[in-house]
Amino acid sequence: MAVAIGTALGLLPVPAAGDAPTLAESLWQPQEATFAACGGAYRLPAVPPKPDQPAAFQLTATTVATEATGPATASGDVAVRHGQRTLATERLAFDRRSGIGRTDAPVQLREAGLAARGQRATFSMQPSRVQLQDAEFVLVAPQLRGVAAHVDRTDAELSLAVTELTRCPPDRAPWRLTADRIRIEPAAASASVRGARLLLGDVPVFYSPYLRVPLGRERSSGWLFPSASTDDGFDLRLPYYMNLAPNYDATVAPRWNRRRGTGLDAEVRHLASRSETFLRGEWLRHDNDYDGTASRTDFLAAGGAVAEFAPANRYLLGVRHRGNYGRLASTIDFTGVSDNDYFVDLGSDLATTGRVLLERRAELRYADRALLARLWLQDFQRLEPGPAPYRRLPEASLVYGGQLAGPLAWRIGGSWAAFERTGMVTAAQPHPHGRRLHLEPALQLPLLRPWGFLTLDAKLRHTAYALPAALPDSQRRPSRSVAALRADGGLFLERPLAAGGTHTLEPRWQYRYQSYAEQADLPRFDSGRLTFSYRQLFREDRYAGVDRLGDANELAVGATTRLLNDRGEERLTASLGAIAYFADRRVVLSGAPGPAQRTGTSALAGELRGTFGPLQATAALAWDPHANRTDLASIELGYRPGRQRLLNVGYRRRLPEAGAGQRIEETDLSVAWPFTRHWAAYGRWNHDWHSGQTIETLAGVGYASCCLDVKLLWHDTAAAPRNRLAAGTHRRRGVLVQFVFRGLAGFGGNVDGRLERSIRGYRRQP
Repeated sequence: MAVAIGTALGLLPVPAAGDAPTLAESLWQPQEATFAACGGAYRLPAVPPKPDQPAAFQLTATTVATEATGPATASGDVAVRHGQRTLATERLAFDRRSGIGRTDAPVQLREAGLAARGQRATFSMQPSRVQLQDAEFVLVAPQLRGVAAHVDRTDAELSLAVTELTRCPPDRAPWRLTADRIRIEPAAASASVRGARLLLGDVPVFYSPYLRVPLGRERSSGWLFPSASTDDGFDLRLPYYMNLAPNYDATVAPRWNRRRGTGLDAEVRHLASRSETFLRGEWLRHDNDYDGTASRTDFLAAGGAVAEFAPANRYLLGVRHRGNYGRLASTIDFTGVSDNDYFVDLGSDLATTGRVLLERRAELRYADRALLARLWLQDFQRLEPGPAPYRRLPEASLVYGGQLAGPLAWRIGGSWAAFERTGMVTAAQPHPHGRRLHLEPALQLPLLRPWGFLTLDAKLRHTAYALPAALPDSQRRPSRSVAALRADGGLFLERPLAAGGTHTLEPRWQYRYQSYAEQADLPRFDSGRLTFSYRQLFREDRYAGVDRLGDANELAVGATTRLLNDRGEERLTASLGAIAYFADRRVVLSGAPGPAQRTGTSALAGELRGTFGPLQATAALAWDPHANRTDLASIELGYRPGRQRLLNVGYRRRLPEAGAGQRIEETDLSVAWPFTRHWAAYGRWNHDWHSGQTIETLAGVGYASCCLDVKLLWHDTAAAPRNRLAAGTHRRRGVLVQFVFRGLAGFGGNVDGRLERSIRGYRRQP
């Protein structure tokens, strides 16, 4: 093994004891600070390139004294190099026979991604090993710094004994992790920690005999920090993360709720080259406050005895899958719960407590240039009284087409579906199940130019049913056929603006004719009303689904104007239009046609989207001149002067047709606003003016820096679906707390998820 003597170059400085900055301070490089940012980062200084000598040790110093039988003594800018590792000190005693060197002077160790400074050191050449005592250290990649009583560095691992570390900047440390021992293997995604104690300031808040600390974005198995809330009594989760393979992992979280009992939550994620799958499960054993239909309080109020109250098991199962296999694609979206009150009792926010239906679907799609095929199943779980929508078990559809001559194209579309719904045949609901076949042969002539387009198409729409044997023969196999013609055209007009950019005007018109057929005796498996808006003016039918095909003799006219900047980005887009009817509409979803089907024009519909610097605006309007009322009005204003500053103001009003659904009139205000470099306020107020009550209120404050993110959030949420809001609606109130120790772990991370769902545009800090 060779030892070279020379001059030290490019080493970290070794200042005199007592007047030097800490190692972390000497490596800290300031940078521009934004909200929650560090204002700097640890970086090792550049070193002049050296010849690659992986097998050789190099010792350089100002002076070297040797004896025939004793050790060599080096002093003055002493440096020992081996590959990328450098040890620097002022004096060193080296035994050439044993290959061991020692120093009792301050010493620095540096290699790729690691810098350390100790009061004493020992190194050996075979095996390659460096030991520092009373040391401070910096791990550059995870931006961690700390102190250790003993640092032991070998080619196999880095070991730190009696250690304290943090990710905070050199001038402060809101949190510290102390440990009996930390081991880091080369290229490891995490460090193993024995006897870990987390201190917030000087207050211990967490202890674990064994812990895995991430060193980067790579995942590793281990206990995560607990999650707790007071939303439904004190609720504690202890998640354990399992990094099972590079493409799939799992998280299992034992759960304890003071009011309800114990349970288990689990999540599994799988990512393949052409698909992704997510599984979620929640299980609560013997809910002490619920018997399957009522809470313990409601049970006792109804006259039940405590001995008769039988706690129910409660669960949630969710599956989400997306796949893409060339021309074939797959989708699975399934959520099921044990009872109708699951989300009201155990949901965390308005998005869950307000759910009325859970849709479950599985779908396969095939597409190429001429063929589009789909096979899908759809089911629902209704979470309130009343019949659920019809289930598709299954539906198969096919569209195939090609060219005839020039631009003239043909296509034929068809679908077959089996519909089922639980319940008996009654006069009000005579069709609990049935089969439907729908065919649509069509011709289309698209004429496209840079300045406009005109599309002509004609089709025949035929539907046939097979209904229950309990119906009379004349009603078991009804059918219906209608003919449809459509001419859809538009122009693209534009002019340059003197101030820069482009102004466009895009008029559009569509004439549509669809013949009339009696449909009152047909089932209504999936047809429904659509909210009237500008986008509905140019649809091929006024209803969703094919059980009701509305007769039509009408002309839709609209125009869109845009302001584009020099890069072609939209600054302002406005649209306005209406439909002129040349005949009364005779087909309705149910009952007899009313006055709304005898008007000569539709409501006037408009849309507006604009971006004016940090201000974004979106608006929609539908005004009925015949009833002199606004059927739909919505406006959303978003003010975003910075990436983390958000202010949203919204108003929505909808007056549906008689029997068409729930009236909506609500305001929604939300804000996420940093008011200093580290402090921010959060809030939301969503009020329903029709029911006269607040749907959701949020108020909170957060502190964020490069090493700590703390949020405190209070909420008051209506625990009922939107269509059942009333003055006496049960409300859920609670306080949510989140601690994220950056570079380590988080506690109560559901606060960020709640803010993302409640404040439009909010994104958690990476």
